[in-house]
Amino acid sequence: MADKMKAAVCTQPHKIEIREVPAPHPGEYEVQVQVKATGLCGSDVDGYLNRHPMIGYPIILGHECAGVITETGPGVTDVAVGDEVIIEPFFTCKTCPACRRGHYNLCKNLKIIGHQINGSMAEYVIAESAFVHHRPAGLSWGEAAIAEPLSGALHAVERCNLHAGDIAVVIGCGTIGSFALQHARNKGARVLAADIVDSKVRLANKLGATWSINRSLVDLRSKVLEVTGGIGADCVIEAVGSPETLAETVRLVRRGGTIMLIGWTGNPTDAIDLTSVTLDELTLLGTLGFCWDFQRALPLAEAGRVDLASIITHHFALDDVEEAIKLLHKGGEGVGKIIIE
Repeated sequence: MADKMKAAVCTQPHKIEIREVPAPHPGEYEVQVQVKATGLCGSDVDGYLNRHPMIGYPIILGHECAGVITETGPGVTDVAVGDEVIIEPFFTCKTCPACRRGHYNLCKNLKIIGHQINGSMAEYVIAESAFVHHRPAGLSWGEAAIAEPLSGALHAVERCNLHAGDIAVVIGCGTIGSFALQHARNKGARVLAADIVDSKVRLANKLGATWSINRSLVDLRSKVLEVTGGIGADCVIEAVGSPETLAETVRLVRRGGTIMLIGWTGNPTDAIDLTSVTLDELTLLGTLGFCWDFQRALPLAEAGRVDLASIITHHFALDDVEEAIKLLHKGGEGVGKIIIE
């Protein structure tokens, strides 16, 4: 049982220190997990830059993670030391109205690993035993770690109520957008994927997009009208989170269609054409994490119905977390999902 561990501690904006800190030990219905891999997320970048409303300092960032259970707390009976697991990074109160309805992602007292509590950019992390899932056979540790965004994208796509033959537009082909594309495709939808980075456009094409465009070279609205016969898309999934792309969604969707806003800016207000939302009877949706989605996403990964490996482009050691975060923030050609090992 380790009492100390190495961790990448974000001590203040733009500063991460590799420190030896006390190792966390599990409480009731909790487990300690030795972290094998963590996926870097845009929220980690936002936390590092001091622009995430849920993240303060000091904090150990990281929430997309997988590893081996090394200690169990009182009351844990469903998993055991030595189990290889993927972490669903929530802590919930179990008693608020949302939890009692089974909508635990909307828990009034929700806490997220790497946000309000220390995360997985460390040798060990604590998780609720009910929120760890066995690693499917055949998934590398890096692939297992990004089952978290795979599940989050599934949650968003399920809310869109897509049907076979529908046309969906995915704006932004980063990790979440790439997974949303695959989930929409698995539902039988035809997908038009758009990004401004050529490598991400090529990835979208590899992942099964019906059409994939570099929107800095091709007008997205014109392309949408072309492939839909002038009607507009059945569903638009925004996975960027910029004011411009959020506002653009209304101009791309058909009357009576659905807009899913996965991306968000952090601003209290962003411009969007609410008159068209009303008069065109649009469905405007948001999404928060996942809720019973790991149980559906992991079998898709195990069956090979989603491609996780192609999304990963870089691997870094824990000592180099800050360099990795700066690379993800810079982005650009050839930068996809970054794994910390």
